[in-house]
Amino acid sequence: MDTWKDAFWLAKMEWKKSWIGIFSLFFILLAIAVMYTVVWNDGDQLPSIFIDIAFLLLFGLVPYMIRSKELQYQKVDGEIWGSPFFMMLNTLPIDKEVLMKSRLVQALFPGLPFQLLFLILFSPMLLESMDILEYIAFMLIWLVFGVTSAFTYAASDVGDRITPMMLLVWSIIIYGGVTLILVWFYVKTDTGIVGLSMEAAKAFPIWSMAVSGVIAVSGYYYCKHYMVKKMKKIDYLK
Repeated sequence: MDTWKDAFWLAKMEWKKSWIGIFSLFFILLAIAVMYTVVWNDGDQLPSIFIDIAFLLLFGLVPYMIRSKELQYQKVDGEIWGSPFFMMLNTLPIDKEVLMKSRLVQALFPGLPFQLLFLILFSPMLLESMDILEYIAFMLIWLVFGVTSAFTYAASDVGDRITPMMLLVWSIIIYGGVTLILVWFYVKTDTGIVGLSMEAAKAFPIWSMAVSGVIAVSGYYYCKHYMVKKMKKIDYLK
């Protein structure tokens, strides 16, 4: 329990450094809320891709982008990429368990509270076509997506050795792969990603919640294991 207490204390230092981003996230949420009001009032005339983009940004990318520059993943020195702030903390006499847990804790805020608020704000609209159990399942699907994205960012903070060729290859795989998947998805299906998650929540609410829980727990332990492995492998002084 003491390690979690220390991890929260350490994470608070970073939250304070990101207050401008947190303030910005409020206005981003407000802008998305306005857009969604238009979408739900005139949904048949707006492609589902706009809804999907809003969800993917809010749950997958925006919470990371609002972090201050020194907290973000970037080139540190030579072939070393990672979070400069994490690497600085790693040189201090801080228990490694506390350091790793602080990564996972700080990654969840401020994104998770705003994501939850976003889903609550639009619950009246969603509940028009879903019952309460289905709505909870839908919420968990997207909250877990946000949580696993946050854990991934936290795990990447520990850093890695990346050559220019590796960076090029991974950029092509990630961005090209995501683009191809999205193009295939919208060509082959009549509904968007958000619509598909709603259908899954309606058809299998209990299973959706169970799978979401398993993914969240698995993501936590996998990312923690990844961080331990990388911290032992990387020589940050080279």
